[in-house]
Amino acid sequence: MNKFQHQLANLRQAAGLSQEQLADQLHVSRQAVSKWENGSTLPDIDKIVQIADILQVSLDELVLGKAPTVSQSKLDRLIDAHLQQSQQENHWRYREINNGWEFLARYWWLIPALGGVICGIIGTFK
Repeated sequence: MNKFQHQLANLRQAAGLSQEQLADQLHVSRQAVSKWENGSTLPDIDKIVQIADILQVSLDELVLGKAPTVSQSKLDRLIDAHLQQSQQENHWRYREINNGWEFLARYWWLIPALGGVICGIIGTFK
């Protein structure tokens, strides 16, 4: 639990809380918080959960010192947003062509290509 005592002290200071302020929020004495940070005692599991909530960190970060990672649900939301944006941008490519103007708007590049092919064929007969 060596990481816990260092993490508790570092995260408490990063949150701008004194030992007294943290103790007041947890309804314990300042000496109890000091003992936790010194490693002489450990808080109960319910206090550890409360500490994580107060310091706004995960239990893994508080107890194990693991850096927070992007949660899977957040990653899924980012991927879904990107896919939805791509789908909206490409919607016109997959929709049915209803008239000649839509055909020309989509396949305008065929006109110069076909013109070049026709000119090349005519040039070979001269």
